[in-house]
Amino acid sequence: MVKDPYKILGIARTASAAEIKKSYRALAHQYHPDKNPGDVEAEERFKEAQSAYDLLGDPVKRKKYDQFGHLEGSASVKGSGAGFEGVKGAGFGQNFGDLFGDLFGDFFNPRTKSPRSRGEDRRYTLDVEFSLAALGGELVIKVPRSIGCQTCNTTGAKPGSSPQLCHACGGSGQVNMQQGLFSVNKTCTYCKGKGKMITDPCIDCEGDGWVQKEVNLKVKIPPGTESGTTLRYAGEGAPGKGGGSPGDLRVVLNVKSHKFFTREGQDVYCELPITIVEASLGTQLDIPTLDGKVKMKIPPGTQSGESFRLRGKGMRKNSGNGRGDQHVEIKIIAPVELDAKQRSMIEKLKVLDQSKHYPARDDFLGKTKKTPKSG
Repeated sequence: MVKDPYKILGIARTASAAEIKKSYRALAHQYHPDKNPGDVEAEERFKEAQSAYDLLGDPVKRKKYDQFGHLEGSASVKGSGAGFEGVKGAGFGQNFGDLFGDLFGDFFNPRTKSPRSRGEDRRYTLDVEFSLAALGGELVIKVPRSIGCQTCNTTGAKPGSSPQLCHACGGSGQVNMQQGLFSVNKTCTYCKGKGKMITDPCIDCEGDGWVQKEVNLKVKIPPGTESGTTLRYAGEGAPGKGGGSPGDLRVVLNVKSHKFFTREGQDVYCELPITIVEASLGTQLDIPTLDGKVKMKIPPGTQSGESFRLRGKGMRKNSGNGRGDQHVEIKIIAPVELDAKQRSMIEKLKVLDQSKHYPARDDFLGKTKKTPKSG
């Protein structure tokens, strides 16, 4: 139902501009939401008065209304909730600043700038391969970024229209409430601190002026990276409000485990399985490293558990100068799934079971004989 703006302001259709202004000033002062917190009815009355004054306070709009009545899309008052909430508000007049300056004095401070606030920081967890973390490198990730809407040129208003001055705060984004001897600034509840209202929002950004888009970001992985390393990218977080600076993006690195390498500091460790024959007679094998395979000699008589060092084959140091080492631990493995002939050949090797061939075992058994029995 379309409400009559003259009835809302309580004036006759022959009222002068001064009478319209005077009536509106009284209603705005009486029903302003910041003076009636939590009063829904007062808030609705304030909205009605705003829209009514916007229509009748503009001579051109008033003339059209007097001639044709309500037209779809005009600033006539539709129901009790039109004219001020989000993108549903009607257009606004241009004399509001003078009006509210006369009306409230220190209650409003139109010179106060819209509040600016820094955007929130964002967090991104990035899984990194062990070898890349060891040697350093670069990865490209996709991160959300708020960019200015090109359709509306960041205004938030549909092309062909423009944001309107917020009547509640006079465009400042804040209202100044007088409480006794103290003056308290509050963010305007209608424009949410922006100082402007969008009456015809842009379709692409829905009136926000910004759109979310995924963009590529190059992340440099420092050499010798450990899990939990956090990289900070300034200005890559959420956008600020009211022209405030954007937040930061914090990329938290998670180093993935390797199928045979482990790490201690800047050194890496691995186990190398070899056969009894290789351990007994010695051999030369290709050993995997972070840089690729290298040849390593296994001397005759190598025992399980012995460790060999490959210098400079470990993690790169954070300073970029030098590297840790790679430690290769020998693990002798016994053959499995032997057929009869192979078992026969192994049994012939029992001749090697003499103590002189296995001094370590003989030493161990000798010590256990000297250990007193329990019980």
